[in-house]
Amino acid sequence: MKSVKFLIPVAALALSSVAAAGSRDASSVVVRYGDLNLESRAGVAGLHKRLSNAAQSVCGNLNSRILGLNDAYDRCVQEALANSVSAVGNSNLTNFHASKGRGTVVASN
Repeated sequence: MKSVKFLIPVAALALSSVAAAGSRDASSVVVRYGDLNLESRAGVAGLHKRLSNAAQSVCGNLNSRILGLNDAYDRCVQEALANSVSAVGNSNLTNFHASKGRGTVVASN
């Protein structure tokens, strides 16, 4: 079964001491994707969503209504997602991630 494991970005580790005591501290998450077809748009979108959810989970201790921490959370999620997309090493996923928010998806074989 295929999976990817990624670590919290260094910035998140540095800021994690600012997070509230007792918050969940996950340094990594394993995302399994062996059930997905990365040659299809649906499979790529599904994996991207799983990676995004995992990034949000890993960075969750920074999620706050405090402006400085909210910015750190957003940066952490973006960096963790980009790192995990890179770790998978699939061009369809990389292209999907790069085009996210621009309304187009470019896939190649």
